[in-house]
Amino acid sequence: MSTIKNRNKNKLTFIDLFSGAGGFLRGFIDANFDPIFSVEMWEPAVQTHKLNYEKIPLLSEDIRKIDSDRLIPFENNVDVIIGGPPCQGFSTIGKRLVKDPRNELVFEFIRFVDVIKPKIFLMENVRGLLSSDGGKIKQAIESEFNNIGYNVLSKVLCAADYGVPQLRNRVFFIGTRNDLNIQPSFPKERYSKNNYKTVGSVINDLVGKEDIIPNHNPMKHNKIVEERIKCIKEGEGIPKEGLPEKVSYGSRSDYKINKIKNFSHVYKRLSRNKPATTMVPGHNAFPLHPTENRSLTVREAARIQTFPDDVVFCGTRQNQCIQVGNAVPVKLAKILAEHISKILEKE
Repeated sequence: MSTIKNRNKNKLTFIDLFSGAGGFLRGFIDANFDPIFSVEMWEPAVQTHKLNYEKIPLLSEDIRKIDSDRLIPFENNVDVIIGGPPCQGFSTIGKRLVKDPRNELVFEFIRFVDVIKPKIFLMENVRGLLSSDGGKIKQAIESEFNNIGYNVLSKVLCAADYGVPQLRNRVFFIGTRNDLNIQPSFPKERYSKNNYKTVGSVINDLVGKEDIIPNHNPMKHNKIVEERIKCIKEGEGIPKEGLPEKVSYGSRSDYKINKIKNFSHVYKRLSRNKPATTMVPGHNAFPLHPTENRSLTVREAARIQTFPDDVVFCGTRQNQCIQVGNAVPVKLAKILAEHISKILEKE
């Protein structure tokens, strides 16, 4: 594990939990923060980290098995802890989170904060967490952080409001240590609906560069799927009147008796002139390209997630899709990091 010795004292330090493809990580690096180490155990994401950030120490192990004694050397020596613990569901008793397998990774994030005592923490999760169990989950999480000495603020941020060409809503929890003379806050929105960044502004130039740029490899759709895609207009889904009979049924042998429904975001074509819907992969595929008769490539989705092209994603196509779709957009992460830097200047 990395140490805090010989670090640039002019840079703020951070620890990166549940790193995934490193969207949070890259955003903080771009904001001139110094990473101490990352934690990630999923092998495709581990390989992505090693390929792109070989000099940043990585604990490629189950976070639940990282003993607190190993964290003590970092106590009161880290500025920020960031991460987005996976959320499979939560439960509460009164105002307390129940320690069960569904929320134990959130408890691991809390444990790292409790032991290391960073000046600030920043945790990301799905928006549905706020309404889960009538809002009790949000209150319980905030209560857990309050109990270990942090003043906490939570807010749903739309990535499009910060220059990301994507209508991605996620909840963020930010906490400041009680003994410091600072208060948690979020950066002000920088864009609105009339000037959102668009899909076309970040992916139009990739047309014609397929199989040349890393991760820019189109799916090879079969003829029925390709004909079905041709029926979908830019910015729309499957037509209200339905699809032509010959392409309205699934092409896979196990789907041939089922009609294609409009609920699948895979059959939604993005518009060049608007931000994208949330980049969440379904059936190993992202939504349809605005003008090409195919789904987005991993690289196009990564552009929409504001990853620079120098980040290369490892694993199968499905692995790459999951990494990109689950990431915090790099540009949003950078803006949050810059805001945290300003908060710490007031300390």
